[in-house]
Amino acid sequence: MPLTLWRIGGRFDWQWKAPPAPRPLYGLDRLVAMPAAPVLLVEGEKTADAGAALFPDFVVMTWQGGGKAGSKADWAPLAGRRVVILPDADTPGREAADAVRKLVLAAGAEGVGVVQLTANLPEGWDCADAFPAEFGRLALLGLIGAALDAASAGRVEIPYGFELDDYGLWWQESGKDGEEGRRVLLSDPFEILGEARDAGGGDWSLVIRFRDRDGVEKRKAIKRAQVAVEAGAVRAELAGAGLFIAPSRGKVERFAHFLMAVKHSRRLTLAERTGWIDASRFALPAGVIAGPDAEAVLFDGAASALHYGAKGTLQGWQDGLARLALGNRLLCFAISLAFVGPVMRWLGLEGGGFHFRGASSTGKTSLAWAAGSIWGGGGPLGFGASWRATGNALEGVAYGHSETLLILDELALVDPQEAGAAAYALATGQGKARARQDGALRRRSEWRVMICSTGEIGLGDHMRAAKRAERTMAGQELRLLDMAADAGAGMGAWESLHSMASPAAFSDAIKTVCGTHYGHAGPAFVRGLVADLAHWRAEVVRQAAHFVAGAKEEGDSGQIHRAALRFGAVAAAGEVAAAMKIVPWPAGTARAAALACFDKWAEGFGRKGLREDRQVLVTVRNAIQQSQARFGAISDRLDDGEPMASARTGEARSLTTLGAVYDVVGIGLCYLIHDAGWSEILRGFDLKAAAAVLLKHGYIVPGDGGRPKRKVGAGPNRNARFYTVRATILEYDEAEAMAPAPSPDLVRQPPSQPLPSPASESGAADWEDDDPFSNP
Repeated sequence: MPLTLWRIGGRFDWQWKAPPAPRPLYGLDRLVAMPAAPVLLVEGEKTADAGAALFPDFVVMTWQGGGKAGSKADWAPLAGRRVVILPDADTPGREAADAVRKLVLAAGAEGVGVVQLTANLPEGWDCADAFPAEFGRLALLGLIGAALDAASAGRVEIPYGFELDDYGLWWQESGKDGEEGRRVLLSDPFEILGEARDAGGGDWSLVIRFRDRDGVEKRKAIKRAQVAVEAGAVRAELAGAGLFIAPSRGKVERFAHFLMAVKHSRRLTLAERTGWIDASRFALPAGVIAGPDAEAVLFDGAASALHYGAKGTLQGWQDGLARLALGNRLLCFAISLAFVGPVMRWLGLEGGGFHFRGASSTGKTSLAWAAGSIWGGGGPLGFGASWRATGNALEGVAYGHSETLLILDELALVDPQEAGAAAYALATGQGKARARQDGALRRRSEWRVMICSTGEIGLGDHMRAAKRAERTMAGQELRLLDMAADAGAGMGAWESLHSMASPAAFSDAIKTVCGTHYGHAGPAFVRGLVADLAHWRAEVVRQAAHFVAGAKEEGDSGQIHRAALRFGAVAAAGEVAAAMKIVPWPAGTARAAALACFDKWAEGFGRKGLREDRQVLVTVRNAIQQSQARFGAISDRLDDGEPMASARTGEARSLTTLGAVYDVVGIGLCYLIHDAGWSEILRGFDLKAAAAVLLKHGYIVPGDGGRPKRKVGAGPNRNARFYTVRATILEYDEAEAMAPAPSPDLVRQPPSQPLPSPASESGAADWEDDDPFSNP
């Protein structure tokens, strides 16, 4: 008998008897602490405590008094909750579960499922007992999950006059003189799964499931706003998917009325793009990754146009592909890059990515295949898509790869005049602003995407190939960082062939594995993050900060620091994937690969000064070199009032000039560029900012007050001002300007440890002292 506290004669006293009905449930404190979690009901307090330790994502509870006392319990606190009953493995246990199920449903629970235990369990077994050898915790959790699906079915409220059964949706007509009217078939049968809305509480929809005439299961989210405005379009979409709808006018109107009036207790979240829905739910076309207490999610995007499929096993991918990254910096970097998407928002990282550039058959496409296999495959380019698309189409592609990985193959396939704008649009993460028919602004599509691009040329070279020969903005280059697909070992992108015959054979082996095992590592990575969000978020931030602190050098520009943040995200994601055992690499491997790639990129981009400054200097230098014939000559007597005139009067010259050549007293030979020439030379630049750059570097002779234009001449020319550019600009060497000043205190020392063999499981503990990719 239970020992309970009673009020007797104005005082409290403990007595050996049960409390009066309705008796409180055991575990109400857990129920309050986890308001969204499903409830697991077991029989007995000892079993409830054991179940709470085994299944921490559930609120594990029980009732007082044993199997036959369920009717004396207060089940009201379970109203609106999803409940799963785990009975004891005997006949009384199953009978008690069936009785409790009815009581809990009557109390207003959203849904109740009963675990169907296997027949080979010991008589009377419960989860407080030792698990049999052939039946472990994971097996029981699978049975509980199946029962939870049934518990999540919810309750449907059919509007008056309608009936939905296994044969279809019916309307009951009114009869004459009190007689019952005939039943009219409105459509084929379908199942109502629940009511859905987006994460912001809008776009309320009815989610239904049905089978077409071929028995293929279809699932549709019917937006109620669309039913209200254009019911015909909704019917057309359902009919096109294979649901028969009676064609007569009255019947189709009643069908639309049903879709508007039917209600369901189950709530789902609509997700039109991949990625994080909120702080703990991650949407993929195949389903949501979240804890068991999270609300169900319906992916309503264009899943058929994506390649998030799965094939083979994670172990097969690890053994066949991930191990090949040991000894291959670029392959390690590409695989680590694929894990960055889910952690981008933790690092405050804007959209963008990396462009692997190289000649044909260097391995750049194999790098993209390897990265894509983490999230899916099965398409013509594996998981990837082609750059050959319009700007609007690329927006849609990015929307379906938000916070995962967007692979775009062959940059040369996009129009050079659209390439720069496309790179900006993908990185900024917002679609075009569009108006509705009433003139109001439609909601923009938004995404956050990590890009892995390939091509035989870089973004800047491709843009210059356009008719307008657009220059590349530094912002564009920093959003899509250009990396040569050349490891420097004479084998294209590879450094170690892992006993394979040739680089081509190595590339073929990668593509073979990517076609056999794919789509497992990415979801496994997200599941690991969801299991302990606080820990992994702190670890990602720490790893990225560690990388940036070790990668920077004195004198680095802000642009170099900005790029280091992106490389640091790759290093952090790869290290976390290794810590989760998703990739079979020693600690420090991803960091070392990212550092090597960053140093090589920074050397090509230039660590000192701003990229835009160098572009201005190169543009002015090149214009003077190429257009000598468009510069006239000025008499030395100009300062004495002589008019500007060419020393080659009468010769055929360009119809337009950029300025003149003049030997300025005390300064030397200069190019005097007039306003029209300055605008032509620096088309696409900020003209004032460009003049400031030349002033800063000493290539412009300033005028009075430090102005960028200098007054030249007297008399009739006394008001003429020119950009006076020193001829020494022709000696400007961009490579020399980019080279960092040598400093013995800043040069990284060579690593002291050799490259680990592919079979080695030991590795570097500190990436700054131990580079797993180097052979001293």
